[in-house]
Amino acid sequence: MYKNKNYSSLFRLLSLSLLVIFSLTIFSGCLKKEKTVKSSAAKPIELVYYKLFDDEDVIRPLIQQYQGLHPNVVIKYKKFTNPSEYNQLILNELAEGEGPDIFSVPNYWLKPNAKKIYPMPAEAYGPKDFENTFVNVAYNDAVFTDPKDGVDKVFGLPMQVDTLALYYNKDLYEDRVPARGRPAATWEEFKDDVFKLTKADNSFERFEVAGTAMGRFDNVARSLDILYMLMLQYKIQFYNDKLNQAQFTKQNAISSSGNSYNPATEALKLYTSFGLASQKNYSWNEYIADSNSDVKEMEAFARGKVATIFGYSYLYDQIKSEIENLKRQNVQTINPDVIRISPVPQVNNPDISTEKRDAYANYFVETVGRNTENHEAAWDFLLFVTSKDSLAYYNQKTHRPTSRRDLIEDQKKDAIFGVYAEQVGYAESLDIYDWNAYAQIFGKAITDVINVTTSVKDALTKAESQLNEILPEGGLLAAPAIIPATTKTTQKSPATDTATNKDTAKTTTNTSDKTN
Repeated sequence: MYKNKNYSSLFRLLSLSLLVIFSLTIFSGCLKKEKTVKSSAAKPIELVYYKLFDDEDVIRPLIQQYQGLHPNVVIKYKKFTNPSEYNQLILNELAEGEGPDIFSVPNYWLKPNAKKIYPMPAEAYGPKDFENTFVNVAYNDAVFTDPKDGVDKVFGLPMQVDTLALYYNKDLYEDRVPARGRPAATWEEFKDDVFKLTKADNSFERFEVAGTAMGRFDNVARSLDILYMLMLQYKIQFYNDKLNQAQFTKQNAISSSGNSYNPATEALKLYTSFGLASQKNYSWNEYIADSNSDVKEMEAFARGKVATIFGYSYLYDQIKSEIENLKRQNVQTINPDVIRISPVPQVNNPDISTEKRDAYANYFVETVGRNTENHEAAWDFLLFVTSKDSLAYYNQKTHRPTSRRDLIEDQKKDAIFGVYAEQVGYAESLDIYDWNAYAQIFGKAITDVINVTTSVKDALTKAESQLNEILPEGGLLAAPAIIPATTKTTQKSPATDTATNKDTAKTTTNTSDKTN
Protein backbone atom coordinates (compact mmCIF):
# COMPACT_ATOMS: atom_id res chain seq x y z
CA MET A 1 0.00 0.00 0.00
CA TYR A 2 2.79 2.35 0.94
CA LYS A 3 4.71 1.33 -2.18
CA ASN A 4 1.71 1.87 -4.45
CA LYS A 5 1.05 5.29 -2.98
CA ASN A 6 4.64 6.40 -3.54
CA TYR A 7 4.62 4.94 -7.04
CA SER A 8 1.41 6.74 -7.84
CA SER A 9 2.84 10.05 -6.60
CA LEU A 10 6.02 9.54 -8.56
CA PHE A 11 4.06 8.72 -11.71
CA ARG A 12 1.99 11.88 -11.37
CA LEU A 13 5.16 13.95 -10.84
CA LEU A 14 6.86 12.47 -13.87
CA SER A 15 3.75 12.97 -15.98
CA LEU A 16 3.47 16.59 -14.92
CA SER A 17 7.17 17.19 -15.69
CA LEU A 18 6.84 15.68 -19.15
CA LEU A 19 3.76 17.80 -19.81
CA VAL A 20 5.62 20.98 -18.81
CA ILE A 21 8.65 20.10 -20.97
CA PHE A 22 6.42 19.24 -23.92
CA SER A 23 4.45 22.49 -23.53
CA LEU A 24 7.64 24.57 -23.36
CA THR A 25 8.99 22.83 -26.45
CA ILE A 26 5.79 23.52 -28.39
CA PHE A 27 5.67 27.13 -27.16
CA SER A 28 9.30 27.68 -28.02
CA GLY A 29 8.73 26.24 -31.48
CA CYS A 30 5.78 28.56 -31.97
CA LEU A 31 7.92 31.55 -31.04
CA LYS A 32 10.63 30.58 -33.50
CA LYS A 33 8.12 29.92 -36.22
CA GLU A 34 6.35 33.25 -35.64
CA LYS A 35 9.66 35.14 -35.77
CA THR A 36 10.65 33.45 -39.01
CA VAL A 37 7.28 34.18 -40.58
CA LYS A 38 7.52 37.81 -39.56
CA SER A 39 10.96 38.13 -41.11
CA SER A 40 10.04 36.45 -44.38
CA ALA A 41 6.80 38.40 -44.62
CA ALA A 42 8.48 41.85 -44.57
CA LYS A 43 6.51 44.41 -46.51
CA PRO A 44 7.44 44.33 -50.25
CA ILE A 45 9.02 47.58 -51.40
CA GLU A 46 9.47 48.77 -54.97
CA LEU A 47 11.87 51.64 -55.69
CA VAL A 48 12.06 53.40 -59.05
CA TYR A 49 15.50 54.83 -59.87
CA TYR A 50 16.08 57.38 -62.67
CA LYS A 51 19.62 58.15 -63.86
CA LEU A 52 21.35 59.75 -66.84
CA PHE A 53 23.91 57.90 -68.97
CA ASP A 54 25.04 55.07 -66.65
CA ASP A 55 24.33 51.76 -68.39
CA GLU A 56 22.40 49.10 -66.54
CA ASP A 57 25.42 46.77 -66.57
CA VAL A 58 27.23 49.36 -64.41
CA ILE A 59 24.44 49.80 -61.87
CA ARG A 60 22.87 46.31 -61.90
CA PRO A 61 25.56 44.58 -59.78
CA LEU A 62 25.09 47.17 -57.03
CA ILE A 63 21.32 46.77 -57.21
CA GLN A 64 21.60 42.99 -57.07
CA GLN A 65 23.93 43.10 -54.08
CA TYR A 66 21.52 45.34 -52.22
CA GLN A 67 18.52 43.19 -53.10
CA GLY A 68 20.41 40.12 -51.90
CA LEU A 69 20.66 41.79 -48.49
CA HIS A 70 17.04 43.00 -48.67
CA PRO A 71 14.92 40.32 -50.43
CA ASN A 72 11.76 42.35 -49.96
CA VAL A 73 13.10 45.24 -52.07
CA VAL A 74 12.77 45.48 -55.86
CA ILE A 75 14.59 48.32 -57.62
CA LYS A 76 13.53 49.31 -61.14
CA TYR A 77 16.30 51.19 -62.92
CA LYS A 78 15.62 53.59 -65.81
CA LYS A 79 18.49 54.98 -67.85
CA PHE A 80 18.01 58.24 -69.76
CA THR A 81 20.24 59.73 -72.46
CA ASN A 82 18.55 63.04 -73.27
CA PRO A 83 19.32 65.62 -70.54
CA SER A 84 16.61 68.12 -71.49
CA GLU A 85 13.82 65.53 -71.53
CA TYR A 86 15.13 63.97 -68.35
CA ASN A 87 15.12 67.25 -66.43
CA GLN A 88 11.66 68.19 -67.65
CA LEU A 89 10.28 64.73 -66.83
CA ILE A 90 11.59 64.95 -63.26
CA LEU A 91 10.07 68.39 -62.73
CA ASN A 92 6.72 67.46 -64.27
CA GLU A 93 6.32 64.18 -62.38
CA LEU A 94 7.27 65.74 -59.03
CA ALA A 95 4.86 68.62 -59.64
CA GLU A 96 2.07 66.08 -60.22
CA GLY A 97 2.75 64.32 -56.93
CA GLU A 98 4.49 61.40 -58.61
CA GLY A 99 8.03 60.85 -59.84
CA PRO A 100 10.79 58.35 -59.08
CA ASP A 101 11.80 57.37 -55.56
CA ILE A 102 15.48 57.95 -56.38
CA PHE A 103 17.01 60.09 -59.11
CA SER A 104 20.26 61.78 -60.14
CA VAL A 105 20.54 65.55 -60.48
CA PRO A 106 23.35 68.07 -61.05
CA ASN A 107 24.93 69.30 -57.82
CA TYR A 108 23.65 72.86 -58.40
CA TRP A 109 20.04 71.56 -58.70
CA LEU A 110 19.68 70.67 -55.03
CA LYS A 111 19.31 74.05 -53.30
CA PRO A 112 16.83 75.66 -55.74
CA ASN A 113 14.77 72.46 -55.64
CA ALA A 114 15.05 71.56 -51.96
CA LYS A 115 11.25 71.43 -51.60
CA LYS A 116 11.11 68.60 -54.14
CA ILE A 117 13.44 66.40 -52.07
CA TYR A 118 12.81 64.16 -49.07
CA PRO A 119 15.99 64.82 -47.06
CA MET A 120 17.91 62.13 -45.22
CA PRO A 121 16.51 61.44 -41.73
CA ALA A 122 19.08 62.89 -39.32
CA GLU A 123 19.01 59.82 -37.09
CA ALA A 124 20.06 57.67 -40.05
CA TYR A 125 22.86 59.87 -41.37
CA GLY A 126 23.49 63.45 -40.33
CA PRO A 127 25.61 66.36 -41.59
CA LYS A 128 28.60 65.36 -39.46
CA ASP A 129 28.56 61.84 -40.89
CA PHE A 130 28.52 63.32 -44.38
CA GLU A 131 31.37 65.73 -43.65
CA ASN A 132 33.57 62.92 -42.34
CA THR A 133 32.91 60.74 -45.40
CA PHE A 134 32.67 62.96 -48.47
CA VAL A 135 34.83 65.77 -49.86
CA ASN A 136 34.21 69.37 -48.90
CA VAL A 137 32.60 70.56 -52.14
CA ALA A 138 29.97 67.82 -51.85
CA TYR A 139 29.23 68.88 -48.27
CA ASN A 140 28.73 72.49 -49.39
CA ASP A 141 26.39 71.40 -52.19
CA ALA A 142 24.34 68.66 -50.50
CA VAL A 143 24.09 69.68 -46.83
CA PHE A 144 22.08 72.78 -46.04
CA THR A 145 19.11 74.13 -44.10
CA ASP A 146 15.76 72.52 -44.85
CA PRO A 147 13.43 75.41 -45.80
CA LYS A 148 10.54 73.51 -44.20
CA ASP A 149 11.87 73.38 -40.63
CA GLY A 150 15.16 75.30 -40.52
CA VAL A 151 17.25 72.22 -39.66
CA ASP A 152 20.48 71.32 -41.44
CA LYS A 153 20.06 68.05 -43.34
CA VAL A 154 21.61 65.88 -46.04
CA PHE A 155 19.79 66.36 -49.37
CA GLY A 156 21.86 64.10 -51.59
CA LEU A 157 24.69 61.55 -51.74
CA PRO A 158 27.31 61.79 -54.54
CA MET A 159 28.69 58.73 -56.31
CA GLN A 160 31.39 60.90 -57.90
CA VAL A 161 32.70 64.46 -57.97
CA ASP A 162 34.01 65.50 -61.38
CA THR A 163 36.14 68.59 -61.95
CA LEU A 164 37.33 70.60 -64.92
CA ALA A 165 40.91 69.66 -65.91
CA LEU A 166 43.26 70.61 -68.74
CA TYR A 167 43.83 68.16 -71.61
CA TYR A 168 47.03 68.72 -73.58
CA ASN A 169 48.95 67.33 -76.53
CA LYS A 170 52.21 65.97 -75.10
CA ASP A 171 54.05 66.11 -78.45
CA LEU A 172 53.23 69.78 -78.99
CA TYR A 173 54.44 70.66 -75.49
CA GLU A 174 57.68 68.72 -75.95
CA ASP A 175 58.25 70.50 -79.24
CA ARG A 176 57.48 74.08 -78.16
CA VAL A 177 57.77 74.17 -74.37
CA PRO A 178 60.53 71.56 -73.86
CA ALA A 179 61.87 73.11 -70.67
CA ARG A 180 58.71 71.96 -68.92
CA GLY A 181 57.00 69.54 -71.30
CA ARG A 182 53.63 70.10 -69.64
CA PRO A 183 51.20 73.00 -68.95
CA ALA A 184 52.16 75.77 -66.55
CA ALA A 185 50.87 75.96 -63.01
CA THR A 186 49.74 79.61 -63.25
CA TRP A 187 47.63 81.56 -65.73
CA GLU A 188 50.39 84.10 -66.45
CA GLU A 189 52.76 81.30 -67.41
CA PHE A 190 49.99 79.51 -69.29
CA LYS A 191 49.46 82.61 -71.44
CA ASP A 192 53.15 82.37 -72.37
CA ASP A 193 52.65 78.69 -73.18
CA VAL A 194 49.77 79.57 -75.49
CA PHE A 195 51.88 82.20 -77.27
CA LYS A 196 54.64 79.60 -77.90
CA LEU A 197 52.21 76.84 -78.90
CA THR A 198 50.16 78.94 -81.33
CA LYS A 199 51.15 78.96 -85.01
CA ALA A 200 49.32 81.42 -87.22
CA ASP A 201 49.00 80.87 -90.97
CA ASN A 202 47.02 82.08 -93.98
CA SER A 203 44.43 79.30 -93.89
CA PHE A 204 40.71 79.86 -93.52
CA GLU A 205 41.05 78.98 -89.84
CA ARG A 206 43.93 81.52 -89.46
CA PHE A 207 45.86 79.06 -87.28
CA GLU A 208 47.94 76.01 -88.12
CA VAL A 209 47.85 75.21 -84.40
CA ALA A 210 45.94 77.08 -81.69
CA GLY A 211 47.43 77.20 -78.22
CA THR A 212 44.14 76.71 -76.39
CA ALA A 213 40.38 76.65 -76.90
CA MET A 214 39.32 79.63 -74.78
CA GLY A 215 37.93 83.11 -75.21
CA ARG A 216 34.61 82.57 -76.94
CA PHE A 217 31.16 81.34 -75.91
CA ASP A 218 29.73 79.93 -79.12
CA ASN A 219 32.28 77.24 -80.06
CA VAL A 220 33.91 76.31 -76.74
CA ALA A 221 31.94 73.52 -75.10
CA ARG A 222 32.97 74.38 -71.54
CA SER A 223 33.20 78.16 -71.84
CA LEU A 224 30.86 78.83 -68.92
CA ASP A 225 32.61 76.32 -66.68
CA ILE A 226 35.99 77.87 -67.42
CA LEU A 227 34.62 81.33 -66.62
CA TYR A 228 33.00 80.07 -63.40
CA MET A 229 36.28 78.41 -62.47
CA LEU A 230 38.18 81.67 -62.99
CA MET A 231 35.65 83.52 -60.85
CA LEU A 232 36.21 80.99 -58.07
CA GLN A 233 39.98 81.29 -58.43
CA TYR A 234 39.72 85.07 -58.17
CA LYS A 235 37.75 84.52 -54.93
CA ILE A 236 34.59 86.33 -55.98
CA GLN A 237 31.64 86.73 -53.63
CA PHE A 238 28.96 85.85 -56.17
CA TYR A 239 25.84 86.33 -53.99
CA ASN A 240 24.88 88.10 -50.80
CA ASP A 241 24.33 86.06 -47.63
CA LYS A 242 20.66 85.45 -48.43
CA LEU A 243 21.48 84.06 -51.88
CA ASN A 244 18.86 86.32 -53.42
CA GLN A 245 21.07 88.93 -55.09
CA ALA A 246 24.18 88.66 -57.27
CA GLN A 247 26.84 91.14 -56.18
CA PHE A 248 30.05 90.21 -58.01
CA THR A 249 30.55 93.67 -59.54
CA LYS A 250 30.57 95.32 -56.12
CA GLN A 251 33.54 93.44 -54.68
CA ASN A 252 37.02 94.94 -54.47
CA ALA A 253 40.31 93.21 -53.77
CA ILE A 254 43.90 94.39 -53.37
CA SER A 255 46.65 93.01 -55.58
CA SER A 256 50.16 92.16 -54.38
CA SER A 257 51.29 95.49 -55.82
CA GLY A 258 48.69 97.35 -53.73
CA ASN A 259 46.24 98.13 -56.53
CA SER A 260 42.48 97.74 -56.12
CA TYR A 261 40.61 95.55 -58.61
CA ASN A 262 37.29 93.77 -59.12
CA PRO A 263 37.82 89.97 -59.15
CA ALA A 264 34.93 89.24 -61.55
CA THR A 265 36.25 91.78 -64.04
CA GLU A 266 39.69 90.15 -63.94
CA ALA A 267 38.16 86.72 -64.49
CA LEU A 268 36.20 87.76 -67.59
CA LYS A 269 39.13 89.80 -68.90
CA LEU A 270 41.44 86.76 -68.61
CA TYR A 271 38.96 84.42 -70.27
CA THR A 272 38.20 86.66 -73.26
CA SER A 273 41.88 87.55 -73.81
CA PHE A 274 42.39 84.24 -75.64
CA GLY A 275 39.73 85.25 -78.19
CA LEU A 276 40.85 88.83 -78.84
CA ALA A 277 43.26 89.45 -81.73
CA SER A 278 44.68 92.43 -79.85
CA GLN A 279 46.13 90.16 -77.13
CA LYS A 280 49.51 88.40 -77.22
CA ASN A 281 47.89 85.11 -76.15
CA TYR A 282 45.20 85.26 -78.87
CA SER A 283 44.64 81.71 -80.13
CA TRP A 284 40.95 81.05 -80.80
CA ASN A 285 38.39 82.35 -83.28
CA GLU A 286 35.03 81.45 -84.80
CA TYR A 287 36.60 79.44 -87.65
CA ILE A 288 38.55 76.75 -85.78
CA ALA A 289 35.48 74.95 -84.42
CA ASP A 290 31.88 74.87 -85.61
CA SER A 291 29.52 76.41 -83.06
CA ASN A 292 26.71 74.14 -84.27
CA SER A 293 28.78 70.98 -83.83
CA ASP A 294 28.31 68.58 -80.94
CA VAL A 295 32.05 68.09 -80.65
CA LYS A 296 33.28 71.69 -81.06
CA GLU A 297 36.92 72.03 -79.90
CA MET A 298 37.24 68.30 -79.25
CA GLU A 299 37.47 67.64 -83.00
CA ALA A 300 40.20 70.28 -83.35
CA PHE A 301 42.14 68.64 -80.53
CA ALA A 302 41.76 65.19 -82.10
CA ARG A 303 43.12 66.61 -85.39
CA GLY A 304 46.09 68.24 -83.66
CA LYS A 305 44.78 71.73 -84.43
CA VAL A 306 44.67 72.90 -80.80
CA ALA A 307 47.19 72.07 -78.09
CA THR A 308 45.00 72.32 -74.98
CA ILE A 309 41.30 72.04 -74.16
CA PHE A 310 39.34 71.85 -70.90
CA GLY A 311 37.12 68.96 -69.94
CA TYR A 312 35.83 66.49 -67.39
CA SER A 313 36.94 62.92 -66.78
CA TYR A 314 34.70 61.45 -69.46
CA LEU A 315 36.33 63.65 -72.13
CA TYR A 316 39.28 61.24 -72.38
CA ASP A 317 37.19 58.44 -73.87
CA GLN A 318 35.29 60.91 -76.02
CA ILE A 319 38.51 62.20 -77.61
CA LYS A 320 39.61 58.64 -78.36
CA SER A 321 36.22 57.93 -79.93
CA GLU A 322 36.46 61.10 -82.02
CA ILE A 323 39.93 60.08 -83.23
CA GLU A 324 38.52 56.75 -84.42
CA ASN A 325 35.58 58.53 -86.05
CA LEU A 326 37.89 60.89 -87.95
CA LYS A 327 40.15 58.06 -89.04
CA ARG A 328 37.16 56.33 -90.62
CA GLN A 329 36.72 59.51 -92.66
CA ASN A 330 40.43 59.43 -93.68
CA VAL A 331 41.12 62.58 -91.65
CA GLN A 332 44.60 62.90 -90.13
CA THR A 333 44.55 62.73 -86.33
CA ILE A 334 46.87 62.71 -83.36
CA ASN A 335 48.07 59.48 -81.77
CA PRO A 336 45.91 58.77 -78.68
CA ASP A 337 49.13 58.12 -76.74
CA VAL A 338 49.94 61.85 -76.71
CA ILE A 339 46.78 62.76 -74.77
CA ARG A 340 47.64 63.95 -71.27
CA ILE A 341 45.63 65.53 -68.46
CA SER A 342 46.94 68.26 -66.16
CA PRO A 343 45.51 70.17 -63.18
CA VAL A 344 44.01 73.52 -64.16
CA PRO A 345 46.30 76.57 -63.87
CA GLN A 346 45.86 78.82 -60.85
CA VAL A 347 45.88 82.60 -60.41
CA ASN A 348 48.61 82.29 -57.78
CA ASN A 349 51.60 79.95 -57.90
CA PRO A 350 50.58 76.96 -55.75
CA ASP A 351 54.25 76.22 -54.95
CA ILE A 352 54.74 79.47 -53.08
CA SER A 353 51.29 80.95 -52.43
CA THR A 354 49.34 80.49 -49.21
CA GLU A 355 46.10 80.91 -51.16
CA LYS A 356 43.94 77.79 -51.53
CA ARG A 357 43.92 76.26 -55.01
CA ASP A 358 40.56 76.07 -56.79
CA ALA A 359 39.13 73.68 -59.38
CA TYR A 360 35.56 73.81 -60.68
CA ALA A 361 33.29 70.89 -59.73
CA ASN A 362 30.23 69.90 -61.74
CA TYR A 363 28.78 66.46 -61.06
CA PHE A 364 25.72 64.36 -60.27
CA VAL A 365 24.17 63.75 -56.86
CA GLU A 366 21.72 60.96 -56.03
CA THR A 367 18.65 62.08 -54.10
CA VAL A 368 15.18 61.00 -52.96
CA GLY A 369 11.94 62.51 -54.23
CA ARG A 370 9.57 64.23 -51.82
CA ASN A 371 6.64 62.13 -53.06
CA THR A 372 8.13 58.72 -52.25
CA GLU A 373 6.35 56.43 -49.79
CA ASN A 374 9.57 54.53 -49.12
CA HIS A 375 12.07 57.21 -48.16
CA GLU A 376 13.83 55.08 -45.53
CA ALA A 377 14.51 52.27 -48.00
CA ALA A 378 15.51 54.77 -50.70
CA TRP A 379 18.09 56.48 -48.50
CA ASP A 380 19.31 53.13 -47.21
CA PHE A 381 19.98 52.03 -50.79
CA LEU A 382 21.86 55.27 -51.51
CA LEU A 383 24.01 54.76 -48.41
CA PHE A 384 24.84 51.33 -49.80
CA VAL A 385 25.77 52.51 -53.32
CA THR A 386 27.97 55.30 -51.91
CA SER A 387 29.83 52.98 -49.52
CA LYS A 388 33.58 52.58 -49.98
CA ASP A 389 33.37 49.18 -51.70
CA SER A 390 30.53 50.26 -53.98
CA LEU A 391 32.29 53.43 -55.14
CA ALA A 392 35.61 51.62 -55.64
CA TYR A 393 33.74 49.32 -58.03
CA TYR A 394 31.94 52.28 -59.68
CA ASN A 395 35.24 54.08 -60.32
CA GLN A 396 36.74 50.94 -61.80
CA LYS A 397 33.82 50.67 -64.25
CA THR A 398 33.43 54.35 -65.16
CA HIS A 399 36.67 56.17 -64.17
CA ARG A 400 34.48 58.83 -62.57
CA PRO A 401 36.45 60.53 -59.76
CA THR A 402 35.60 59.59 -56.21
CA SER A 403 33.42 61.59 -53.85
CA ARG A 404 34.77 59.80 -50.76
CA ARG A 405 37.79 60.94 -48.78
CA ASP A 406 38.98 57.38 -48.13
CA LEU A 407 39.38 56.60 -51.85
CA ILE A 408 41.34 59.68 -52.94
CA GLU A 409 44.86 58.40 -52.32
CA ASP A 410 44.30 55.18 -54.26
CA GLN A 411 42.79 57.00 -57.22
CA LYS A 412 45.62 59.54 -57.34
CA LYS A 413 47.88 56.70 -58.52
CA ASP A 414 45.96 56.27 -61.77
CA ALA A 415 48.26 57.26 -64.63
CA ILE A 416 45.46 58.83 -66.69
CA PHE A 417 42.71 59.92 -64.30
CA GLY A 418 44.77 60.58 -61.16
CA VAL A 419 44.55 64.34 -61.77
CA TYR A 420 40.84 64.27 -60.98
CA ALA A 421 41.43 62.63 -57.61
CA GLU A 422 44.13 65.22 -56.95
CA GLN A 423 41.79 68.14 -57.71
CA VAL A 424 38.74 66.90 -55.82
CA GLY A 425 40.11 67.97 -52.44
CA TYR A 426 40.31 71.65 -53.40
CA ALA A 427 37.34 71.72 -55.76
CA GLU A 428 34.61 74.34 -55.43
CA SER A 429 31.22 74.78 -57.07
CA LEU A 430 28.93 77.67 -57.87
CA ASP A 431 25.28 77.90 -56.82
CA ILE A 432 23.25 78.21 -60.03
CA TYR A 433 19.54 78.96 -59.98
CA ASP A 434 18.73 78.29 -63.63
CA TRP A 435 21.44 76.83 -65.89
CA ASN A 436 19.90 77.98 -69.16
CA ALA A 437 19.26 81.52 -67.99
CA TYR A 438 22.80 81.85 -66.60
CA ALA A 439 24.18 80.48 -69.90
CA GLN A 440 22.29 83.11 -71.87
CA ILE A 441 23.36 85.93 -69.59
CA PHE A 442 27.07 85.09 -69.29
CA GLY A 443 27.23 83.91 -72.90
CA LYS A 444 26.05 87.35 -74.00
CA ALA A 445 28.63 89.01 -71.72
CA ILE A 446 31.45 86.97 -73.29
CA THR A 447 30.21 87.61 -76.82
CA ASP A 448 29.82 91.37 -76.30
CA VAL A 449 33.39 91.63 -75.03
CA ILE A 450 34.75 89.55 -77.93
CA ASN A 451 32.81 91.66 -80.45
CA VAL A 452 34.16 94.79 -78.74
CA THR A 453 30.64 96.18 -78.37
CA THR A 454 31.00 96.78 -74.64
CA SER A 455 33.65 96.88 -71.93
CA VAL A 456 34.25 93.99 -69.54
CA LYS A 457 32.96 96.10 -66.66
CA ASP A 458 29.73 97.06 -68.45
CA ALA A 459 29.14 93.49 -69.64
CA LEU A 460 29.33 92.22 -66.05
CA THR A 461 27.15 95.03 -64.70
CA LYS A 462 24.47 94.08 -67.21
CA ALA A 463 24.85 90.38 -66.38
CA GLU A 464 24.49 91.04 -62.67
CA SER A 465 21.34 93.10 -63.23
CA GLN A 466 19.77 90.37 -65.37
CA LEU A 467 20.55 87.69 -62.78
CA ASN A 468 18.91 89.75 -60.06
CA GLU A 469 15.73 89.95 -62.12
CA ILE A 470 15.30 86.16 -62.04
CA LEU A 471 16.63 85.25 -58.59
CA PRO A 472 13.83 84.47 -56.10
CA GLU A 473 13.22 87.16 -53.50
CA GLY A 474 13.63 84.67 -50.68
CA GLY A 475 16.89 83.25 -52.07
CA LEU A 476 17.80 79.98 -53.73
CA LEU A 477 16.32 77.89 -50.92
CA ALA A 478 12.97 79.61 -51.37
CA ALA A 479 12.75 78.91 -55.08
CA PRO A 480 9.28 78.40 -56.60
CA ALA A 481 7.99 74.88 -57.12
CA ILE A 482 8.91 74.87 -60.81
CA ILE A 483 11.85 76.85 -62.17
CA PRO A 484 10.61 79.14 -64.96
CA ALA A 485 11.34 77.78 -68.43
CA THR A 486 13.97 79.60 -70.44
CA THR A 487 14.93 79.72 -74.08
CA LYS A 488 17.27 76.89 -74.98
CA THR A 489 20.93 77.73 -75.56
CA THR A 490 23.67 75.86 -77.36
CA GLN A 491 25.70 75.70 -74.15
CA LYS A 492 25.03 72.50 -72.23
CA SER A 493 25.65 71.76 -68.60
CA PRO A 494 28.49 69.23 -68.32
CA ALA A 495 26.71 67.59 -65.42
CA THR A 496 23.89 66.72 -67.78
CA ASP A 497 25.86 66.15 -70.97
CA THR A 498 28.13 63.25 -71.77
CA ALA A 499 29.21 63.97 -75.31
CA THR A 500 29.43 60.40 -76.53
CA ASN A 501 25.63 60.44 -76.24
CA LYS A 502 24.52 62.22 -79.38
CA ASP A 503 21.18 60.44 -79.26
CA THR A 504 17.91 62.17 -79.63
CA ALA A 505 15.41 61.53 -76.85
CA LYS A 506 15.84 58.00 -75.62
CA THR A 507 14.79 56.22 -72.49
CA THR A 508 15.87 52.73 -71.58
CA THR A 509 13.77 51.04 -68.94
CA ASN A 510 15.14 48.03 -67.15
CA THR A 511 13.88 46.07 -64.19
CA SER A 512 16.38 44.44 -61.88
CA ASP A 513 14.54 41.49 -60.39
CA LYS A 514 14.93 40.34 -56.83
CA THR A 515 17.94 38.16 -56.10
CA ASN A 516 16.83 34.77 -54.80
